[in-house]
Amino acid sequence: MGNSHSTRALSREEENRVKLRFEKVTGKDQPNLTPRKFNDLLGNPAYVKGLFNYIDKDGDGSVSCKELCEGIESFRASNTPSSKLRVLYNYYDSDHDGMISQSEVADAMRVASGEDLSNSQLEKLVHSIMETFDVDKDGFLNFKEFCCLMRNAGLQYNL
Repeated sequence: MGNSHSTRALSREEENRVKLRFEKVTGKDQPNLTPRKFNDLLGNPAYVKGLFNYIDKDGDGSVSCKELCEGIESFRASNTPSSKLRVLYNYYDSDHDGMISQSEVADAMRVASGEDLSNSQLEKLVHSIMETFDVDKDGFLNFKEFCCLMRNAGLQYNL
């Protein structure tokens, strides 16, 4: 964090702004953000739950200021199509187990559709995605399978 030698790292000034905003939302006596406070920090975007899980690297159900800065740096570091796909993959892998489960695909589709899909439509969509892109039929999408899904969705990249 705050390493001025890297163009991907936050500058001291940026880190201080994050810290000030963080303390404004949490209060100076709170070291971590709860999901509710995280939502307040970001202004209620539809993808808050997935983003919270992505940034909460230790999975303790809260986000420290350090995790928030590292999350911002991670987004900045994704300057190639492949690294952007990796960030997106890690975002959808909300339990951080290295695989995207059917329920994580459903969560992603729920966010992408703006919750306009009925449960039945969502179930059919997830089934279709898994049937088509889960090549090894293990019930999960690995990174390579996820890349195929994204390429099919129109995201072009070179691995």
